[in-house]
Amino acid sequence: MADFIQTEEFRLAGEEGEQRVFEAVKAAFAGRDTLGWWRYPLISEKSVREPDILLLDAELGVVIIEVKSLQLAQISGVSGYEWNMAPNAYFGRAQINPYQQAKAQLQVIMNTLRGRVGLDRVPGRVVVATPMITRDEWDDASFNALLGATPMLFGDQLTPGKLMRALERTQLVAQGQALDEGQWGALTRAFGTSGNIPKPKNIAPVVVPPIPQTRAELVAAVRVAERPLDLQQERIAKTVPPGPQRIRGLAGSGKTVLLAQKAATMHLKHPDWDIALVFFSRSLYEQITTQVDHWLRLQSDGETRLSDAQHKLRILHAWGTQGQPGFYRVLAEHIGAPPLAVKDAPYGYQASKNLIYCAHRLLQVAEEQQASLEFFDAVLIDEGQDLVNEEPAILYEQRQAFYWLAHRSLRPVPQEVSLFEELDLKKPLLRRLIWAYDEAQSLDSMMIPNTRTVFGDSWADVFGAGATYRGGIGKSEVMRVSYRTPGPILVAAHALGMGLLREGGMLSGPTQQKDWDRLGYEVTAGDFRGKEPVTIHRPARNSPHPLPALTSEPLVTFDNYNTRADEIRALTANIARDVGEGLQLSRNILVVTVGAGASANSMMLKVGEGLKAAGIDFYIPSADGKNMPAGKNPNRFWLDGAVTITTIHRAKGNEADVVYVVGLDEVARAEGDIQVRNQLFTAMSRSWGWLHLSGSQMAGRPFEREVRQVLASHPTLTFRPSPPRRRTDDDE
Repeated sequence: MADFIQTEEFRLAGEEGEQRVFEAVKAAFAGRDTLGWWRYPLISEKSVREPDILLLDAELGVVIIEVKSLQLAQISGVSGYEWNMAPNAYFGRAQINPYQQAKAQLQVIMNTLRGRVGLDRVPGRVVVATPMITRDEWDDASFNALLGATPMLFGDQLTPGKLMRALERTQLVAQGQALDEGQWGALTRAFGTSGNIPKPKNIAPVVVPPIPQTRAELVAAVRVAERPLDLQQERIAKTVPPGPQRIRGLAGSGKTVLLAQKAATMHLKHPDWDIALVFFSRSLYEQITTQVDHWLRLQSDGETRLSDAQHKLRILHAWGTQGQPGFYRVLAEHIGAPPLAVKDAPYGYQASKNLIYCAHRLLQVAEEQQASLEFFDAVLIDEGQDLVNEEPAILYEQRQAFYWLAHRSLRPVPQEVSLFEELDLKKPLLRRLIWAYDEAQSLDSMMIPNTRTVFGDSWADVFGAGATYRGGIGKSEVMRVSYRTPGPILVAAHALGMGLLREGGMLSGPTQQKDWDRLGYEVTAGDFRGKEPVTIHRPARNSPHPLPALTSEPLVTFDNYNTRADEIRALTANIARDVGEGLQLSRNILVVTVGAGASANSMMLKVGEGLKAAGIDFYIPSADGKNMPAGKNPNRFWLDGAVTITTIHRAKGNEADVVYVVGLDEVARAEGDIQVRNQLFTAMSRSWGWLHLSGSQMAGRPFEREVRQVLASHPTLTFRPSPPRRRTDDDE
């Protein structure tokens, strides 16, 4: 089955020929095992620009089509691969060599395939397409006394049959054979997100035996498992929308990875743009900078690094401090307004609400001073669920203040039209604001940052008409596949987070079948319109994590203890067992305390004392070192040689192979609080592999019964639908 991705709109007059060839290619390869891109982001500053058309085909291998939308009169002569241009015919250049240009692109691509299993003999070819010139015109040209050496695809060869014959006759630049099924899968993964995700840092490699048994061996087996190409991820990561885009994704669906790759793609395609990648949790700083640097290097053949790009591509905490620029602070300084600090905001320890207050005030200052906030060409926001709030006083003209600040910080996207269009002065000016969120991970607000919530009644003016942009780039993407979190853990996290099996009825969640589908579930029995029980099932295709197939050990467990001291002693014993099975304290193991702020912090210190007494070093995020209370390093989450203990607010965005969630009795005390349930969901979904839940003095309590019932239900849950306090249906 052929699939094609257009990474940007066809906008310029010079791209009409490329559009014509791309449409012809799609028609010719329909029904084949083919994956194609217009403008695949492979961009080297020194030598290679992105290929006009890149095709991967199970039979032909790698094909690059370089398109030259030239009229015959613009070419004065051809000698070998060199084309001599008529005066002022092609951007002032006297000569061009389109074949060598495409050949250099192919060489970079072939270099990336070296060392990948099964891809050492992939065939590769290049051809130059001239959609404005026919074959007879070329043959009859006055300059064609000597036969040119360039493989050509002419404007009258763009029917499916002629196009395929022209490609099949094109000589191979890289020798190879047609690919078998395994090689074809490996080739597509090599060009996709799934095959290029950076490996976790500072985790020692483990040899995977034929039958992995220890936890370290199982983790290593998961690391090397091949993940299939996800076309939705490719559309999100490698496309540049000409306006706003909303990305709603499950925990573990890869939102942060895709936004980092998207930011890198934008910079490489448009190095003159000012781009901001914004996030809320400061403990995410290391992860995001690592991701952006990785994708910049990968897509530039190693030539561009984040240190080279950071003058135009900025990674910004949403607020910022005097010592570290943040999105709000950059904009305040841009218009000459003194940036507000935490002490200037009225909402105490509610960081998100304080930030939105500051955004609201900055919008007012900009309006009072008639100052333009325009600073960026694209703004990408991660953790978007943490940047909305219900408080009417901090809405800005019925819009969410932080999002409207981000929108106003953007320069409008220029309206560039083809030769056959007229400029539409009534068309709303679009701005590239891209935000990703998972409403289940909202810790401080019950609002959902969908289009209407964020922009109020002006949402239609912000997005324009239609569900997609020209070329098929979606204005809204919903990601239902979770790669990070194993299926049993995700089902349990959703069930407990929403209260699906709660004795008092569900607290939050979808109320329509289509919205359960958007979360990756199938409704196998029941009807949400009635009062009969509903059964939902999570199929393996939407939770393709390999660990459940590698071990019979339950991935989610729960224990209740008589005292907190007993709970902590059991925790230390479990961590010692993990270390005995080859796991490292840092990054392999994570301990999360849940509950109200003061109790969660107190519990964190008690856990630390218990670990230290057992001879296990711990690290509290932001501390100056091991076995110390929180300090002044807000960007640090891990420390080598120590297990991280954290509350959920700092854990969000980070993950580990084994996650221990302690203090579930605190959840039991407030089991009807949706925000507490969201905390629990977020804590549970931090796990890459195993999850252990624990609490004390919970025996016989309704929440203890609920937990045990949920863990016995995977992968199918049956519950009686009831109107939830928080409805998460996506009605956009």
